[in-house]
Amino acid sequence: MDSVASFSAAPANAPAARVQRLAAGWLCLIAVAATVLLMPFAGNAGPVIPGFVLINQTSLVAAYALSAWVLFSQFRRSRSLPLLLFAAGTLYTAAIVLLQLLSFPGVVAGGRLVGSGPETTTWLWTFWHLGPPACTLAYALAMRGEGPRPVPAKAKGWAAGLAALAALAAAGLSALVATAGLPWLPHQVTGDDYTALTTSGVGPAVQLLTIGALILVWRVTKGRRTVFDLWVAASMLLLVLDNFLTMAGGARASVGWYVGRIEALVSAFVILGAYLHEVDALRARAEAAAEEAARAGAAMRQAQKMEAVGRLTGGIAHDFNNLLMVVTSGFDMIRRRPEDRARVLKLADAGLEAAQRGARLTRQLLTFARRQNLRPETMNLNASLMDFEPLAQRALGEATELRMELDPALHPARVDPGEFEAAVLNLVVNARDALPAGGGRVTVATRSRSRAPGTAPALTEPLPAGDYVVVSVADTGRGMDEATRLQAFEPFFTTKEFGKGSGLGLSQVYGFARAAGGAVEIASTPGQGTLVEIWLPRAEHAQQPAVPAGPAGTGAASSLRRAEEGEVVLAVEDEPAVLEAVVENLRDLGYRVIPARDAAEALEHLRGSARVDILFSDVVMPGGMNGVQLAVEAGRLRAGLHVLLTSGYTDEALSGQHGVPTDVPILTKPYRREELADRLRVARQADARPTGD
Repeated sequence: MDSVASFSAAPANAPAARVQRLAAGWLCLIAVAATVLLMPFAGNAGPVIPGFVLINQTSLVAAYALSAWVLFSQFRRSRSLPLLLFAAGTLYTAAIVLLQLLSFPGVVAGGRLVGSGPETTTWLWTFWHLGPPACTLAYALAMRGEGPRPVPAKAKGWAAGLAALAALAAAGLSALVATAGLPWLPHQVTGDDYTALTTSGVGPAVQLLTIGALILVWRVTKGRRTVFDLWVAASMLLLVLDNFLTMAGGARASVGWYVGRIEALVSAFVILGAYLHEVDALRARAEAAAEEAARAGAAMRQAQKMEAVGRLTGGIAHDFNNLLMVVTSGFDMIRRRPEDRARVLKLADAGLEAAQRGARLTRQLLTFARRQNLRPETMNLNASLMDFEPLAQRALGEATELRMELDPALHPARVDPGEFEAAVLNLVVNARDALPAGGGRVTVATRSRSRAPGTAPALTEPLPAGDYVVVSVADTGRGMDEATRLQAFEPFFTTKEFGKGSGLGLSQVYGFARAAGGAVEIASTPGQGTLVEIWLPRAEHAQQPAVPAGPAGTGAASSLRRAEEGEVVLAVEDEPAVLEAVVENLRDLGYRVIPARDAAEALEHLRGSARVDILFSDVVMPGGMNGVQLAVEAGRLRAGLHVLLTSGYTDEALSGQHGVPTDVPILTKPYRREELADRLRVARQADARPTGD
């Protein structure tokens, strides 16, 4: 709607910018200079240019006709009476120029299609030169004072039609006068000599009318001149110069006649060119606005996510402190009594389990909070909700019961995983905030639903018939009244105290559902809780889930692959403590290990003669070369070398910031020995890394 409004305002209502004034000024200055320089030679015979009349007149018809179409279109949007009058005058001019073209002998047909001699052609020239100043005068008179009120919306259709019919009728009447009325009109031409046009006073009268139109439109629009006003004035000045040269030429095919025709053609194209320029500028502004809107939308989604993450921090800190308590106290007890093997194993198992829980929680937070474009995937929402359950429980706190009622026969849906988790988390957090201080119950449920054709809509957002997946979050909180329910999805609307919510949570849920082709419904009763349902279209084909590279994807059944005889791993890690742990793990698996603290040290080993079968490198390292660049250089030095990369960043962050190809095996930190063995097996079975040539 903003683009349409801008288009209706420009150039008819848009103020003339400095660049427009300069362009019009230079055009008029060049035209005046050319006219002054050529005026002494206007009566000289010009060159013979076959087809000049046909080309010139056809171009004039096209220019005026297109301008009329654009102006009528603008009137339909702006309902401006002055614009309607100018559009009608421009249509009249297009019609009369076409009739004049038909009056030339041998141009369109063997003889003249309109009239019987040059007198008709000259009078039609006179009538078409009356068209632009007449419509400019009407426009300027209508613009006086505060300007006219817009034509009523209901009347704009018949007003435009009536104006167009009046313009065509006026052109027809002018043609009738220039043919049947010749006996009563002053003589203006003999053969190709039209000196009588000037001596009869008809030509000077047309010139005075044109000058008067120019002066009036310039004075009326003073102080509020628009782009349209500016170029109307420029068009009138060009016609004034055309009249001077044409009358000074005195005959067809003279220098004045040729140059006058060219100036008239430029005058006809001026307004159309101004509109085309404004359309191009408007398109550039619309594209910039669309890009800005996309950036703002992405920023809004990120703000919505980060608000939810911020509301999670208390529960996350509590959970991490518990996990760290298990790890630190376990190590402390192991140091005090290292000889008690059974106790050491028990504490080590507890610490390992706590570390794995912390790794899963960190991975979920990084995935959830990352900045990314929307990437819909066909997925099983139950699996996502089960993985997401610990994070949801942290958001609710220990005092609130979380129930998961997941339909085992749930259909797949195509959604962006991060946006889906954000939507569910926002609903869970809102449900938590609606519960009393003593806690309550929040239920997350899924089910498959179908809507038959003709089914009465049960949703506030209409949905077509078909199969849907419904994800709902219900609470036993205070509920909301009808007025609050109707405003719940509005951005920044919140019933919470200042500083306790921005009002973006439910707007994110609404935006997510609509972007996925679905809808959201809220059912709530004060004092009885709230139920929010997200309806998502069923995906026709489910994708087979890829096995993650991290801990979640490595089950207990994974076979522990040990090194073959003499296999050597070049391990590259800039953190000394981590490098030591990596070396010990690899040696435990039977590998010979060459440690390196950065890419430069690793390349020294590769340039030597020592055997290296696998390059196992961290991605993010100091020294100006990351793990991916090291792998490319290693491939040049050692053809057939296999590569396994590792990092504590998510796959998305690595691919976006460090250029990690999607087909390179990556082991996400922290990892266990079994996971390292499995990924080394994958790396050994994969093709060698390309050299980058």
